[in-house]
Amino acid sequence: MKLDKYTVAVRYAKAYFLLAEKKGCLEQAFDNMMDLRQIFQNNPGLGPILTDARLTLQEKRPMVATLTEYLPELMQNFVQMVFDYGRMEDMELIIDEFEKLYDLEKGTILATAKTAVPLTEEQMTKLSDAFAKKMKATKVMLTNIVDPSLLGGVIVEAGDLVFDGSIKTNLEKLEKQMNN
Repeated sequence: MKLDKYTVAVRYAKAYFLLAEKKGCLEQAFDNMMDLRQIFQNNPGLGPILTDARLTLQEKRPMVATLTEYLPELMQNFVQMVFDYGRMEDMELIIDEFEKLYDLEKGTILATAKTAVPLTEEQMTKLSDAFAKKMKATKVMLTNIVDPSLLGGVIVEAGDLVFDGSIKTNLEKLEKQMNN
């Protein structure tokens, strides 16, 4: 049975996360994953090339060796395992899933704030702090998305959670009430 990319990514990320946690090097593992992400983002064809069946193992091995040359042994072994199982094309998804696990462990929430106008740095900080308190998180990493159709207010989204305090939504609710 062939597994979908997401399931594979979750399994690999969780296995590496638990191993790094057990070995007491979770911070280093996270830093290594972020370095690896940068390499894959800077070389968008790397994953597909290392998974391509048209290349021989002898052609791919030097690329993997170069990729892992400066990484600690634990990360080298992890990358080698992903390579051996033909999953290098999924590496960025694996990294994303690892980051989610790390953020969850550290109490960090990734969220977006949709507003009609760009938020100032002070507003971003206040909103981030208030949302962290509401969610009982250590830290909220907030990204501002400008959507002029909102008219005003803010919509904060974090994963499956949506807190809608936009004027547009409030006007729509008011209109429904008046029509009933």
